[in-house]
Amino acid sequence: MIRAVILDLDNTLYAYEPLNEEASAKVREFICGQLKITIPQYEEAYKFGKNETKKRLGNVGASHNRLLYFQKTLEYLGVNPIALSLQMYEIYWGTFLKKMSLREGAGEFMDRMLEHGIRVMICTDLTAHIQHRKIEALGIADKICYLVTSEEAGIEKPAPEIFALCLEKLKLRPEEVCCIGDDPRKDVEGAVAAGIRAFLFRTEEPGAPQFEEMAEQILQQ
Repeated sequence: MIRAVILDLDNTLYAYEPLNEEASAKVREFICGQLKITIPQYEEAYKFGKNETKKRLGNVGASHNRLLYFQKTLEYLGVNPIALSLQMYEIYWGTFLKKMSLREGAGEFMDRMLEHGIRVMICTDLTAHIQHRKIEALGIADKICYLVTSEEAGIEKPAPEIFALCLEKLKLRPEEVCCIGDDPRKDVEGAVAAGIRAFLFRTEEPGAPQFEEMAEQILQQ
């Protein structure tokens, strides 16, 4: 019997890429105007900043921290990063969070799970601060019992440690839990390796039919 569902957040409960593109464009417009540089110059610097952060930090939540990306972007451009990097960060997340909305069917899915006594938690890569803000922006804080981030776990999906922390918080066995996410390797293979049944959310298809189908399968367990 399934007693809890572990949900991925980014790209599963909402569409990530359109928000990222719009927020990134706002930052690019701001910094190109401030520094009087071209878009290619900015893109080269940002690519360096992002890659350098990931290379230095490795497979941990902080490797997604856009404040670090922006700081290193400005350092690459030879600009003092202290004031501008924070402004870039606020522009990015201010734009992103303001436009967030749940995928069709996601809220109804969570409500249905809760009506049947099945708890809902989120397991996600990235930093805790931003993921808490996303949950608040989506209006689902009252539906979620626990949050596990890769920042808290010290390692990202599909590492078994992050799924073990989910089970520890839930106080459940792997066979009592299922996982839903959009990444075949991180969300599906990672969960299955931890003994947890997993469902792949297909981002190219409408959300509501998928959530309805998964709800039926979960309730039949």
